[in-house]
Amino acid sequence: MKSRSAPILVLLALCACGAREEGIQLHLGLDFRPARQTLVGGATRQFTNDRGDLITLDRAHVTLGSVEIFPCQTSSAWRWLRALSPIGTAEAHEANTPRRLGTPHVSGLALPDGEPKALGTLRPPPGSYCRARLVFAPADADAEGLTPEVDMEGRTLLLEGRFLPASGGPEQPFRLESATLTNAEVWLEGLSLTPEALEASRTLHLAYDRWMDGVDPTSPGAAEQVLRNVASSATIGP
Repeated sequence: MKSRSAPILVLLALCACGAREEGIQLHLGLDFRPARQTLVGGATRQFTNDRGDLITLDRAHVTLGSVEIFPCQTSSAWRWLRALSPIGTAEAHEANTPRRLGTPHVSGLALPDGEPKALGTLRPPPGSYCRARLVFAPADADAEGLTPEVDMEGRTLLLEGRFLPASGGPEQPFRLESATLTNAEVWLEGLSLTPEALEASRTLHLAYDRWMDGVDPTSPGAAEQVLRNVASSATIGP
């Protein structure tokens, strides 16, 4: 006769394998940096997009809602457990877990290019991690980086600036706002966290000069297109 305790023992073993190793830490940061030639003056950035339009960003803020890391390999047992709790569902404010930072952070171009802003520290189970999921979502009242000067509560994106069309005509001002959610996945390239390598740091990079690619800021839906560009501009590195 088969023991009814066998499935319980399997689940307990899986939970034990995912237990957090004391001392393991992954420090996460975020910075802004251009992918192409850019003129910088304080919080202002000027660059040419892929349409040839001259873009001047006078103000730019984005809200990163959460960052979650995932192991490189998944056993059939873990796939079964993930099927019970899918990872693809994005929420505006996700809970913190050993593998996920769920506190929203508002960041903007007041940061000098390449200067990282600390997001927080994960304390995941030991193992190799190959990808991270980023969720850009509206800031709530608990978001880090909110100030009276940066009114981002309820917003995921806020851009203000000017653009000079490549097709000719006068310079035009624009203001773009979005309160929608969007996801991105970035590759960690085999981050290994073990008792022999307890601590590591990674920085998320957002290439702000790609945000206006393919965008006419005066067209309907421009803000959502820019937000998708923000997500696709993300990379991660040491």
